[in-house]
Amino acid sequence: MTRDRLAVVIVSLALLAAAGCGDRDAASDASTKAKAEGAKKVVEEKIPPYAYAAPVKGHIKEVNIGEFDLVDGIAYPALSGAGTVVYVVSRPIASPMLADSACPLSQARALATLRKANYAEVTVDAKGRSRYFAAGTPSNGSLTDMSPRGWTTSLKADAGKAAGNVVHRHYGRFEFDLPLSHPSVDEMSYGDRQQERKFAATTPKPAEKDVIAAYVALRDAALRKDMKATLSAMGFDAKQVAAIRGMEGIDADFAGFTGRFLTPGTPTEPWARPGMGQVIGEGMRANNAKKYRNGYYFDLCGDRLVLTGISEQDP
Repeated sequence: MTRDRLAVVIVSLALLAAAGCGDRDAASDASTKAKAEGAKKVVEEKIPPYAYAAPVKGHIKEVNIGEFDLVDGIAYPALSGAGTVVYVVSRPIASPMLADSACPLSQARALATLRKANYAEVTVDAKGRSRYFAAGTPSNGSLTDMSPRGWTTSLKADAGKAAGNVVHRHYGRFEFDLPLSHPSVDEMSYGDRQQERKFAATTPKPAEKDVIAAYVALRDAALRKDMKATLSAMGFDAKQVAAIRGMEGIDADFAGFTGRFLTPGTPTEPWARPGMGQVIGEGMRANNAKKYRNGYYFDLCGDRLVLTGISEQDP
């Protein structure tokens, strides 16, 4: 080999080595960047815990709906003028985050649906009386007692608080100290059927296509197991979503909730009435080849439809 050719070979090898080092450096930089981005994502997804003192204390027992404690709830003056609605549940529903909601009852029902919470409800009028006492569960049915002397109620409400107690002669009792919401959307309570005609006359009816769209967005997020997207599709804002995701036990509840959506969950038979809508979802449950039909119920909250109930049905 001549001296000139040897020099060319040496230079070529040097260039190749430098290129190799560059590739290794670039790969190292890319790996470091990926690790940093992964670590950043982990930090961003770490949800701080959210807890608060239970504003409700009570216990319900009835042969058809079972027995359960009450720990949380919402209260608001009904826009119909029927009185102050008090809706209490057996699982925490981030009630401080619902206090300023435009539709606190719909959002409370939405979280009760997600957490499979049982409930009780009264509407206390200006004389301190409720025309009904309602209670129920997501799966074992409900009751609405219209007996005029079956229970007693007390309520002290001001601009920011609603406190009092309810004692039913047969079914139990509860006491509450809740923030008083001031909704901008009229909502139909479980037992206030005397206001139903007025509610229907003043409340818009959603379009069936909007009911289907709300269901599809929620179903898709739930089947992806994306809690943040699911809560957003249920109508919760970013601050509410962050608080809900920080609640104790919410991950397990969410896992159970997503199992209530079928694959593919094809929407059928939509209907709409003033303030509400429903769609049937058809498909299969996880690890089950049998076809099912579940009902998904929505309440209208401004221009959004909020899931407030699921009925699980066999074909």
